[in-house]
Amino acid sequence: MISPSPTRRQALVLATGSLHAAGEPRPRIEPPGAAAILDRILAQPPSSLNTDWFGTMPLLGVLKWGRRGVREAGPFAQAWLDHHLKTKGVAKYSGSRSRAVSAGGIALTTYAGHFGISLVCEEMVDQLNDTRARRIALEVAGIILHRTARNRIGLIGHDDTSDFAIPDVTFFAVSSLMIGARYGRELAQAWRDDALYQLRTSIDTFLMKDTGLAKTLYRAGATGETYWTRASGWLLWSITAMLRRLDPRHPSFAGFCEDLKRLVDGMARVQTSEGGFHVLLDDPSTPLDATGPCMFAWGVHESVRKGWLPAGYAPAASRAWEFVKSNLTSGGVLRNTYHLWALPAEKREMRVRDENAGWAVGFVLATADEMTRGSAL
Repeated sequence: MISPSPTRRQALVLATGSLHAAGEPRPRIEPPGAAAILDRILAQPPSSLNTDWFGTMPLLGVLKWGRRGVREAGPFAQAWLDHHLKTKGVAKYSGSRSRAVSAGGIALTTYAGHFGISLVCEEMVDQLNDTRARRIALEVAGIILHRTARNRIGLIGHDDTSDFAIPDVTFFAVSSLMIGARYGRELAQAWRDDALYQLRTSIDTFLMKDTGLAKTLYRAGATGETYWTRASGWLLWSITAMLRRLDPRHPSFAGFCEDLKRLVDGMARVQTSEGGFHVLLDDPSTPLDATGPCMFAWGVHESVRKGWLPAGYAPAASRAWEFVKSNLTSGGVLRNTYHLWALPAEKREMRVRDENAGWAVGFVLATADEMTRGSAL
């Protein structure tokens, strides 16, 4: 664990040209646990965040609050980018080994966990007009289109050697391709078409019409046996990632909204009275997990706020967020986190633990931003 560095924090605040305490108060961050997460991230060296989703999801959460007036967020992200542009090799990560690639000068791999860097780059382009981030986002979209492994039905592989497809990858691929399409006119149609194919094929593959839930994985020509909570969460986020960036007049838009409704209806049916979800959605004998409700809360709240879902779905999002908050300490520790991923979930390996760093707290930070936004934001 990186020890806090007040000197670095002060330098980042000063770099913005003003202190929050001097006339521009910092926006109120709720709940207190989310504020603690943000403070903890900003107090560590930006270089301590790597370039796969363990580093980019927390950084995305920081930048979400940058839009709300946290002035340290932009300089922190730029210092992070400076570091990784100067680093020769791929930053240490714990995911699957894959081919090394370069995106705008950043060393990455074709492991899907690295595609999350596009989400950070999109925020840096929109908030800071960072041309380096724009180039990275464009080149990640090109890598996904031309250099990733695919299975027999054309879904992008988790990594170079995997024999399965999962909704997690759909989220990172769809997001990155649509971000590329936002910024790159010449190849926008090709990237958008691939994103549309990935999402449509994933929905048709993973979303079961009888349950309204997403299967954990697809391999050997068939879907798996389980309904992992984050599989439905990732598919939910995949749909909202598309709707966020797709012209509402596009012929596919209305159909994706119907798919979104079917999935949210299915998840709402298995939501507990406290607002939580079990690790395996249809199996109450499995533990309650705080990350699935976090994904549900963000996705459904945004969908209601932007009119993709009717207002009647808002209470389910609020209940899910209350469950997350009940598992979040004031010090920014997320309890009851299912820290494993799709393959262990399919094998019914059930282990939860407390988390104070990595992707899980990034989820909380970004969801806290969404849950405190009104219809006009």
